[in-house]
Amino acid sequence: MGMTDTVRKNPLCLLWTIPYLLCGVFSHLLNDPVSHALFVWLPPGVAVGAYLLSPRRDWLLLMAGFFCAQLLLTLVSRGQPATAIVFAVTGALSSMLAAWTVQRLSPRAEGPGFVAALLAGAVAGAASSALLGGGWLWLTQDAHAVVRLRTWVTAYLAGVLILAPALTGWAQFRPRRSGGPRMRDLLIGAVAYALMIVSTFMTFDGDMIQNLPYVVTFELTYLPLVFAVLIALVWGTPGGTLAMVTLMLMALYQSAQGEGPFVEANDPWHVLLATQVYLVVTALLLLLVNTLRGARAQALENAEQWRGRFDLALAGSRQLMYRFNPHDGKLELAGDLQDAFGLPANAITSLESLAAHTHPEDRSRLTMHWAARRAGAQDRSPLLFRVAHAAGGWRLVSDRGSPLSDFDGSVAVVAGMWRLGEIEHEPTDGGQ
Repeated sequence: MGMTDTVRKNPLCLLWTIPYLLCGVFSHLLNDPVSHALFVWLPPGVAVGAYLLSPRRDWLLLMAGFFCAQLLLTLVSRGQPATAIVFAVTGALSSMLAAWTVQRLSPRAEGPGFVAALLAGAVAGAASSALLGGGWLWLTQDAHAVVRLRTWVTAYLAGVLILAPALTGWAQFRPRRSGGPRMRDLLIGAVAYALMIVSTFMTFDGDMIQNLPYVVTFELTYLPLVFAVLIALVWGTPGGTLAMVTLMLMALYQSAQGEGPFVEANDPWHVLLATQVYLVVTALLLLLVNTLRGARAQALENAEQWRGRFDLALAGSRQLMYRFNPHDGKLELAGDLQDAFGLPANAITSLESLAAHTHPEDRSRLTMHWAARRAGAQDRSPLLFRVAHAAGGWRLVSDRGSPLSDFDGSVAVVAGMWRLGEIEHEPTDGGQ
């Protein structure tokens, strides 16, 4: 039994350690080299995303991989074996706890509930990470323990809430069989992406905003967010992920240079924490946009599938469905008119166009029948009439339907079915 479980584990999940290491190196480049305080720490976002996207049977393998990756990062940055081991255990366990909390609260990893579950998981992971790592620093009487513990929770929360939604959102993307986005959407997304890059550079560039009032520089931070949301709307989940990663890299890099609207002269490291809060808000907003957009797309796909099954049922039973609105005189037909009468779908849209295609001997009877229906008559006996077929002959139709009343007793709509019979050929077909 144990051998079977071991064989089923996927060693390719260890590839998650590569982006974990890359994010760790990038984060260390932005952090304080003196106190080693974690103002930016993105690896937990990769780890939580990896746990969420991997089956439970691979979690132990993932935990071992993240343990080794974190051990390497800490040894290179600090060179203290004991602290490196504690941090490695802390990083692997806290991220797994965060992912477990998310899955426990939102097993399907979709919908608005997933956003709340992700927040709860990030808090659980940050608390456990601060408890274990901060406790170790306190026990070892680290000189900068208080400073590191103060920023630990914020950096962990930001790392999870920025990257985990991007990874899970990208994983939920499924290519459509329709061939991809339209050229118009591609162009709008490309323009929005270019404008987001330009507005982000302008917002976080110190030379461009140094002469502007603080209120103006703060208001400029909304511009990249608006363009990021627009990208997510027209390009979908992949576009939202691309926008989030681009915005994150640009904002963090320029903020680390001491630039941007969140700079404080008395606290040079405050800018990184404030920038990450800004990025967290953006990430959660994009996650909500992708969630609502995905729910709408799924609803449209379900409706299209249902319509396809309904059309097949109509075709298989040789029937058409109709709906007549007595207020505007519009007649809607559902089914294959091409197969039934050899006509395009928009050939019969009113009682007048129906009468024009009806056999001359049946028109008066059809007109009287529909006049009674419009008056509210509940006679449900089928009406037999013939409709011209484009290839010649007359298709026999059995109409069974009835009017449906509105709240005031008036006729709201007339609905029913046409059962299709055989095509009759008469010597007088051409006399219509």
